[in-house]
Amino acid sequence: MNLIFIEAKNANTSECNFLKTILSKHFADKSVEFICMNGVGNLFQKSIINRMEQAQVEGDSVLVMVDADSPSKGWGYTKRHDDIEAKKTQLQLNFPLFIYPNNSDDGDVEVLMESLIRKDLHKDWWDCFEDYETCIQGAKDSENNQKYNLPNRKAKLHTYITSQQLNKKQRDKIGSGFWLFDDSNYWDLTRETLKPLLDFFEDHLQ
Repeated sequence: MNLIFIEAKNANTSECNFLKTILSKHFADKSVEFICMNGVGNLFQKSIINRMEQAQVEGDSVLVMVDADSPSKGWGYTKRHDDIEAKKTQLQLNFPLFIYPNNSDDGDVEVLMESLIRKDLHKDWWDCFEDYETCIQGAKDSENNQKYNLPNRKAKLHTYITSQQLNKKQRDKIGSGFWLFDDSNYWDLTRETLKPLLDFFEDHLQ
């Protein structure tokens, strides 16, 4: 069994279902259980540490996946990596770590997701959304401060998939984090940007 610890609050999230799709497509023979930590800040909580230690005693594989985030949020790849590795050493823990989007750059799982979008098939949508972002960014209040927040990347991706001409079954699933990652009309899971994640799974899934 492979236990994969992720930041998501629960399994009904886009991150969890994205990973399930990747694993189903490329590693269907591997047994996997997702442990949702409800934030990277809980990675070294006692309950999570206990679960890791129990799994390793039982011979299960433990993998951890977190966002790098960005220096503007006080993190970024280097700081995230060094912080987690230092705490692993301090607590005498040993597990392979994947930091989104690609184990080397700043960003998050949504950066990886966006790199896989079929913009070639939905150029009109992306052109219109970029116009919308430009317009919103240009709106200022009476003190010339930005009046509105731009949608974050997760909101943009959610808007992208919910804007499609979907049937009722597909639309009902989206609310539970099923963003149709297995549908090549919307996502291209053959792109090179997915390789670091695939390599990580290849090296560490048992």
